[in-house]
Amino acid sequence: MQDIGGDRVASGRPTALQPYLFDVGVLDRAPSGPAVQLIARDTFVADTSIRLDQLVIEVKAFGRELSLLKGDIAELRDEAARNYRFSTFQDREHRAAFSRLEDLARKLEVLKGRFNAIDGNPRGDYQSYRSLEDVSRRLTELGNLERDFRSASLKVKLSAGLFCASMIAWMAMLLMGA
Repeated sequence: MQDIGGDRVASGRPTALQPYLFDVGVLDRAPSGPAVQLIARDTFVADTSIRLDQLVIEVKAFGRELSLLKGDIAELRDEAARNYRFSTFQDREHRAAFSRLEDLARKLEVLKGRFNAIDGNPRGDYQSYRSLEDVSRRLTELGNLERDFRSASLKVKLSAGLFCASMIAWMAMLLMGA
C-alpha cells in the first residue's frame, strides 16, 4: 500500500501502480493529437489517480478546516472562561451589595428603635414629619416640654426646700418647748 504524500511503501511489497503514480509525466496534459483508444487497465489507472488526487486535495482542505476549527474552539473556550469569571464576579458583587443592604437595614432598625425610645412614639408614625414645618412644630413642642420640666423641677426643689425648712423649724420648736 502506498503512503499518500510520500514516496515510501507502507507494506514491504511494491505494487504495479507505484512506478506509474510517481512518473512525472503521468499527470501532465497529453499533447493534442489523434485520439487513441485506451485499454481498460489504463482507464482504471487514470480514474484511480484522479480520485486519489481529489482525495489528497480534500484531505488537505479538511486539515485546513480542522486547524481553523481548532482555533475557533480555543477562542470559544477563552470566551467561556471570561464569561464564567465575569459571572462569578457579578455574583460576588451582588452578594456583597445584598449583605451591605441587610447591614444598613439592621442599623436603621436599631436607630428607629432608639429614636422611638427617645421620642416615646412606640408605633413609629413618621408620616407626620414630611415637611420642615412639621419638624419645626415638633421641635417647638419638645422645647416647650423641656421648659415645663425645668419649671416643674424648680418648683419641686423649692417645695423640698420649704418642707425641709418647716421641718427644721418644727424640730427647733419641739426642742425648745421640751
